[in-house]
Amino acid sequence: MARAAEQFRPADVTAWGIVALVVWAVAILGANLSGIIPPSVYGALHASRLEGSTLNQLRSQVATLEADATRLKQENLQLAQRFTMNEEAAGAVTKRVGALEVSLPRLIEQAQARRPAAVVDTMSTGSIGAGKTLTFETDGGTVAVQQRPIDPATGEVKLAVMPLAATMPAAIPTATPAPGIALGVPVTADAAEAQWQEMLSEVGTMLVGLSPVLGQSPDSSAKLLIAGPLVDRATAIELCSRLGKAGVSCEPTEYRGDPLPLLN
Repeated sequence: MARAAEQFRPADVTAWGIVALVVWAVAILGANLSGIIPPSVYGALHASRLEGSTLNQLRSQVATLEADATRLKQENLQLAQRFTMNEEAAGAVTKRVGALEVSLPRLIEQAQARRPAAVVDTMSTGSIGAGKTLTFETDGGTVAVQQRPIDPATGEVKLAVMPLAATMPAAIPTATPAPGIALGVPVTADAAEAQWQEMLSEVGTMLVGLSPVLGQSPDSSAKLLIAGPLVDRATAIELCSRLGKAGVSCEPTEYRGDPLPLLN
């Protein structure tokens, strides 16, 4: 075996020392260079990896969009087919209705043409006697009906007017005016509109559905402001009672007069 002095020589120690110094120098130089290199250089070094990740994301998104587009095309195709089928069905119904509109009048005309014409019997019936008159009592007078057979020569019915010895009924009396209510004091026609507006501002809710007219006042030449029409006189009395509690002068009367010349 070789001795220890022969295994390690001074030249070997010197070589390993130089290697260690070089490694130490490179480490110090690398540490100093890492602080000197700008961040943009590091970003450029890592750009390839980030771009690869972004491209993968874009590819997956494009694939998803392509799948959605394919699905939408299929749905659109199905809807177009359904729409076409509906149009065809509607066209068939329209054709059938049109055929019925054309054929029905023809069928009716043919049926009427095949039907035998009605024959009028011009012979006198035994139940109708010539000159027989029937008299009926009715409200307001008497009605006489004379039965005559059909004329065999012309086929016409001849009617004769027979005068009756009866007076005409009396004329039907005119309907009684509907009840109304006289509001306030008598006024002139020019001031009636202002008084009506004042009534509406005070008790407008009680006068809903009523229309004003100008009636003749028995005591003066002025006009009465009358509102109505009402159902009956009891309703007019009840409404006047409520208006009186609200401080409005009111009196039941007949609803008749001239239309109120409204300015608004």
